[in-house]
Amino acid sequence: MSPASAQTLDRAVRAVVRGVKNQHERRTLIGLIRELKQLPGNTSRAAIETGAALASVSLRAGMEFLRVARQAAQVLDAGGLRQWGEMGRRLAITDGGASASFFAEGAAHLNSLPVHLRSLLFDICLRQMGLSIAVALDTFRRAPLTLAHNFPDARLLARFLAITNEIARRSARHSADFVNASTAVAARLEDFNEDKLIVGEAALNLAEVFALRAGGMASDLWVRVPVVLRGLDKDETLKLFGLAERFLERGGAIALGVLEAGGEVLRLLPEVFDEWTRLLETVVKDGNPVLNSLTRASPASLRGLFTRADRAHTTEIARRVITATIEVARVDAEAALLCLRSAPVALRRTGNVEAFERWAHEGLASSGDNARARRSYFALETRRSNEQLASEKEGLQLEEVAHTLRLYVEALTNRTVEVAPLAASTEQARINDGRTIHLPSVVAEFEKEELNFRLYKVLAAHAAGQIEFGTHEVESDDLQAAYDALGELYAPENLDARDAFALDGYINDLSAGEKALTPEEELRRLEQSHRPLPRGADYRVVLALFPQTTLAARIFGTLENGRIDRRLRHMYRGLRRDLDFVSHHLRRNRPLISRVPTTLVPFELLFQITLCGGALDDAREFYPQIASELESIVIDYLNAPTAAVADTLMATSRVYALFQAVVPDESSEQQSEATIEDADAEGQEEAPQRETKDAPPKKKPTQEDKQPDARELFNAWAQVENLSGDELDGNDAQGAHRETPAQDLEPGDVAYAYDEWDRELLDHRVSWCRVIEKRVRRGDRSFVELARSRHRGLISSIRHQFQLIKPEGLRRIQNELDGDDYDLNAVIDYVVDRRAALQTGIDTHSERLYTRRLRRDRDVAVAFLLDQSSSTARTIGRHPLQPYTHPGRRIIEVEKEGLVLMSEALEAVGDPYAIYGFTSEGRRNVRFYIVKEFGERYDAEVERRIGGINYQNNTRLGAAIRHAAAKLARQDARTRLLIILSDGRPYDHDYGDARYAREDTREALAQARIDNITPFCITIDRDSEHELRELYGEVGYTIIDDVLSLPERMPAIYRRLTA
Repeated sequence: MSPASAQTLDRAVRAVVRGVKNQHERRTLIGLIRELKQLPGNTSRAAIETGAALASVSLRAGMEFLRVARQAAQVLDAGGLRQWGEMGRRLAITDGGASASFFAEGAAHLNSLPVHLRSLLFDICLRQMGLSIAVALDTFRRAPLTLAHNFPDARLLARFLAITNEIARRSARHSADFVNASTAVAARLEDFNEDKLIVGEAALNLAEVFALRAGGMASDLWVRVPVVLRGLDKDETLKLFGLAERFLERGGAIALGVLEAGGEVLRLLPEVFDEWTRLLETVVKDGNPVLNSLTRASPASLRGLFTRADRAHTTEIARRVITATIEVARVDAEAALLCLRSAPVALRRTGNVEAFERWAHEGLASSGDNARARRSYFALETRRSNEQLASEKEGLQLEEVAHTLRLYVEALTNRTVEVAPLAASTEQARINDGRTIHLPSVVAEFEKEELNFRLYKVLAAHAAGQIEFGTHEVESDDLQAAYDALGELYAPENLDARDAFALDGYINDLSAGEKALTPEEELRRLEQSHRPLPRGADYRVVLALFPQTTLAARIFGTLENGRIDRRLRHMYRGLRRDLDFVSHHLRRNRPLISRVPTTLVPFELLFQITLCGGALDDAREFYPQIASELESIVIDYLNAPTAAVADTLMATSRVYALFQAVVPDESSEQQSEATIEDADAEGQEEAPQRETKDAPPKKKPTQEDKQPDARELFNAWAQVENLSGDELDGNDAQGAHRETPAQDLEPGDVAYAYDEWDRELLDHRVSWCRVIEKRVRRGDRSFVELARSRHRGLISSIRHQFQLIKPEGLRRIQNELDGDDYDLNAVIDYVVDRRAALQTGIDTHSERLYTRRLRRDRDVAVAFLLDQSSSTARTIGRHPLQPYTHPGRRIIEVEKEGLVLMSEALEAVGDPYAIYGFTSEGRRNVRFYIVKEFGERYDAEVERRIGGINYQNNTRLGAAIRHAAAKLARQDARTRLLIILSDGRPYDHDYGDARYAREDTREALAQARIDNITPFCITIDRDSEHELRELYGEVGYTIIDDVLSLPERMPAIYRRLTA
């Protein structure tokens, strides 16, 4: 130290000492400084200068530093002491006590790091302190030991710290996360054995590039590396890192997505990684959003391609699917994304990859320059796309045998039924009318057509059995009993009383028991717990009581199939041969239980027991206890010849309790669609993920390998029945975020899916709208009573007029060819025509000279569809100068009065009628309210519902018309009227422009006319007359300028329509 420097240091020290007023502290400070002067020159100067600077901020911190500096100097050089002191000084600015504690901890733990790297750690911590002191202190305390253990190679450790320092320039939290994640990364690198240094170097290279280009996202990369590298070898890892680095120029998020998805692809099908890379490179030109979506969608789509075929066949399918997707991507990247997403479904429905390729080619050829049409086609949203898939599928088409199957079922059940196709997923809506059975559009389970027909017969019998044996029964006593029992069992207050791992009779803890209730107390408790089923409730309302509804629904579907199968065997002995044939086929094609993932074993066992004639030998050997328990449940609840759907629900509860022990709950990570639907595919899926590349070849795939498991054909009805809004999600990569999400169903609600016409696509969007059928909340009868009072005289007149058109016992019919008396007018005309013929030579006389007395009944059914959108809240008739004495009335109130008058009139004439209301909040939330159903009495309950009608939201008219028409079509009447009361034009959030909404409404009306339904619109919007004429025709609507006259005009309009 030079004399000048020494003098400067002495002056600084004296200044600090003079500032200490306490004599004891001053002597202590001087003593500590004197001791530090014994250190080597540079070290001594660094320690004293740093201590003096600290003391000027916090005397306590400065003195603590001087006290430990001599010991710290054994670990740190002069520069290290200054950096350590700087950390304490920054801490002392806010908290001197914390700074003193920091120095008291010492620096001995830094011995774990090489000397030349300690300064780098201080740089990192000092940068972190600029953003977060807590993060910096945590890094300083934990990093040395952690990093020394994780990176024994000093070269890798130096690179790691340099990268951490670069990250710390931008984000303290990310640099700390980068350090903390190193333990998991180091553990994963150990899997590479002798290649771990090569892979570690490559990982650090990628992290360094991330740090320089994407800053803090390098820590996100480091956190993901252990998962990404799971199961990969060195070559696969290096290839994956190289791909991620190439895509880093598109942004850190894109590169991370590529890294994660690429790891999944390599674990699933490393043979197609290069093709998948070409797909990404093809899509990249269209921007990051579609590239990111395609990257994220790739693993699930490839996983969905796994079938029961061998790995080589699956690889070939995946390669050809990606190649076809690349062809689509060259034209339209968004369409390619949708094509890849739809590939698993399309392949399941066509059965072979050649058909998929033709479907993809047709999508490009048919859409021309219309990008929207092309994307909807590949999203399977259009009828053209679905029809193309149906036409490609091999096997027996439903349309070829529908008539035969209908006659077969009618002969079997002595019931009149209709046969309609059932889409592979939720692509067709259906109403459980008790007369229609829905079957797959194609069955291709066997190579021989006659065997496919036998399977069709069994499926038809099962569908008919659901009708005959009450799967969809509503509000029955048995359902009420199940609703009460399960409602009490799964009530929140009884949560502690349920043991998911125990069944009745397994555990009985008498010490924890309660005093038995008397019969009277039991009855009183039962009455208190009783709650009535919602109106129109079926099994779905009971399933909604289960905490995990999805799990309960899966169990119920399988058990209900078993109940129907047993009821059919008992009722129709001649059907047993076909039922046995299908059962044996299902049994032959079950997977080995050892290859089924543990979480799916219970479902596989349940399917074997219910529909395959019992558990297979290997299943019984592996899982004897659970197989025995399931068999007991099936015997107890399903084997009785009178077993009802309520018995299936109670059996579901027993099986549900057993399955909860091994099946993850709904909040856990969802498995892919293919794994959920097919246990066999699950078993095969585990193997390909890490199969060795030199594995022995397997058998050549057969036709059965290419087809979905026949189990899916039996479960399809349950998948459609449990329709939810999620199943109606569109696949539009850009537009989905603009749509209103699906709302949860309430108890008693039933959802239906309907197509919607898209004028730009010139096609229907399949299952685009979800219509939720609900009961109107009860209001007050006072509204109806007030309406009756207001229109007392008019109601009396209307009832009288309608009673005049009520059918009488017999009516005289004129101009008949034969009868019980002469028609005098016809006879006179006959004589006049004969005489005229003698003069002119032209004979025009008629032979219809008689009258007959015939019974002529009215044959009319009418549905009223009320627009309940928020626009009906407008007030009309308010006096501008007397707003309080003449406040006016809302449009919806006037419309409700019209319904009251029509109900009085129709009760007088006896025509069956229904009253519905509708409103909407996006395509997934079209609410359809039942005010009065066909066959329901017009009573006080209906009057309360009319009083409860209120305005809300928007007007998605097309979907409401389709649902109302579907219900009206079920009425056995010659004349069927759909009268729509609306105050204006159709509108909804995602209903396109005005023309789109009109075109969809017109298409819905046209289909109603095809179904022999006459639509008629009553509106108050004079400005929409042009659109009304376009939609309803010249005579299909009426405009009422004076809204207040609506109630008295509605009966007259109805008389005119039914004259």
